[in-house]
Amino acid sequence: MNVDAEVWLEPEEALTRFKRPDIASLDFENVNQQTSQSRYGFKVGEIGFLIPRKTMSEVMKSFKVFPVPNTQLWFQGLTNLRGNLVPVFDLALLLGITDTPTTSNNLLILEKGAESIGVLIDSMPRSQDISSYHPLQKSPQLPAVLNEYITEVYTFKDFLWVSIDHKRFFKSLKSNIAL
Repeated sequence: MNVDAEVWLEPEEALTRFKRPDIASLDFENVNQQTSQSRYGFKVGEIGFLIPRKTMSEVMKSFKVFPVPNTQLWFQGLTNLRGNLVPVFDLALLLGITDTPTTSNNLLILEKGAESIGVLIDSMPRSQDISSYHPLQKSPQLPAVLNEYITEVYTFKDFLWVSIDHKRFFKSLKSNIAL
């Protein structure tokens, strides 16, 4: 039995004892502006990829990829994520950056549910403050497979950052997966 029970507030009093904050004085416009300049990005060779705004993403550290016979080497196979089969891609192989499969224990998952795709990455995605990046009007020489899917291109400290329409890009690969 609690001997301090008589000092407790009645439930109705406990719920109404705090004053509601004055949210009119908060500057949501500037907060939204600042957060819209921050994006997560990951590197594949000498190309940085920005994860598109409003895209669900997560990183899996422990995963098993089940290979699919008679498919391209850059299509690593499928993994199970909460009951959904997720296709796993090796972008370094696909883009011709390397000719050996990526041996990584980081799998970046883009989207959720049946729309999920996995990309092998060497290191964890990092927050990128693109407000200090220099936008380019014309994309420099990139692997041809990316060209029609590029939505934004930036440079920062002599490093190239791109944003692609990942849904269209990975959907376009479907017809090229089989050998």
